[in-house]
Amino acid sequence: MTRPSRTIVALVLATALAGCAGRPRLIADASAPGASEVRWACHDSLLVVALRGWGVALVESKSGRERGAWRLPDIPPRAAQGLAVSAAGETLAVATADSVRVFATRGLIPLLARQGNAATLALSDDGSELLWTDGTLGQLLEVRSGDERWHGMLEAGPGALQWAGGLGRFIAPLGRQVMPAGEDDPVGFSLGPFEGALPWKLALSSAGGTLAVAESTNCVSCWDLRTREMRRRLVLGGAAFEHLALSRDALLLATSQGGRARVLWARSGQTVAAWVPHAGAEIEDLAFASDGSRLATVGADGTVRTWTMPAAPGQRPR
Repeated sequence: MTRPSRTIVALVLATALAGCAGRPRLIADASAPGASEVRWACHDSLLVVALRGWGVALVESKSGRERGAWRLPDIPPRAAQGLAVSAAGETLAVATADSVRVFATRGLIPLLARQGNAATLALSDDGSELLWTDGTLGQLLEVRSGDERWHGMLEAGPGALQWAGGLGRFIAPLGRQVMPAGEDDPVGFSLGPFEGALPWKLALSSAGGTLAVAESTNCVSCWDLRTREMRRRLVLGGAAFEHLALSRDALLLATSQGGRARVLWARSGQTVAAWVPHAGAEIEDLAFASDGSRLATVGADGTVRTWTMPAAPGQRPR
């Protein structure tokens, strides 16, 4: 067997297979007007919910009760993209309509505010560094002091920036490769090429070892960041997807398109859940809890819901 045939898994998922997948169990349902993005924080006890440029809310993951919020005085006329949480969940960054802001998660204590219109952003694992871009120009900031450590061209859209803890640097799709971002001389690391496709969105397992790359050909390739080798490529059948998430252990891959969500076994491409989480409302975002046992989804109807995820084959149900 040749090397490419061992490392590239091309699995076309038939519509009939997706139709057999079940709906996961709903755990909690919260109302968060303006909800647009979601992340887990504080040992998965809280959901951090961006409010489409209006601010940010903290929601209890089990009960759906709002624990706190920071909002602009008025609902802004324009939306904003960008939400990130540090590895321990103690620091969060969010894009508002006129600025980028960083808070200590507990108590939503302001740490940094910088004027600008963000297209996407990312925090380092310890929350000490923020990288953000308006889609063309980027800035790397030291959170505590507000000092600018780098600025330059950074063409990246929603979901494109990630902090790769194992590498100790930010990464983003740049041209036909995934490269370090926020650096003047990004050497020493690259992933690609992508067989004629362009990488456009990234999802990193919270354990930090596996990176899922959404490609322009509706494929998702999974890479080992340590060895820089591609483990597999999944060819996703049907319509293009808009959102992507990878579980901590890199076993589950979640995608969404319109109002439909789908969860796959990342190693085989088999669909294990396919459903409409928000009664047909468009899905704005989705994110796995750190242990992969739950998935949070955000609907355009302003609801945030959490769902149980299946156990891996041979493991007890979660």
